[in-house]
Amino acid sequence: MTELERRQQEVRDVFAGFSDPDDKWAFILKLAREHEGMDENLKADKFLVQGCAATMYLVPSFENGKVRFFMDTEGGVENPLISRGLGVLALKIYNNLTPTEILEANPEFFQDIGLTVALSATRANGFASLLKQIYLYARVYATLSQK
Repeated sequence: MTELERRQQEVRDVFAGFSDPDDKWAFILKLAREHEGMDENLKADKFLVQGCAATMYLVPSFENGKVRFFMDTEGGVENPLISRGLGVLALKIYNNLTPTEILEANPEFFQDIGLTVALSATRANGFASLLKQIYLYARVYATLSQK
């Protein structure tokens, strides 16, 4: 089992354990509150996730062949918790993987676990934009690492 598969299975197991749909959102909110965020100095317009209703920053770095992401929302732990929690969940899957591992991941994973079903249109678009940005950075780093 690859690291990506292990992470996805871990999240699948957590979501399978929820008997009430509200448990899923409680988990997302918990992730948001526990996330340490990122240094305020990293929050620059060039790192804004376009299409996200919340002001979300996704800052990539590439070290030792792996992509590392720093993510936060404007307002940090205070606001907007669901967007922040969704970002943290994405990082649980994609952070510190190689560009190839990220690009091989099935982006429909989040639909498969039932996460995107209950999202409002605005949040679903924002989450899709975040995932698109993660894949874009992975493509760039994959190209750069081949040179």
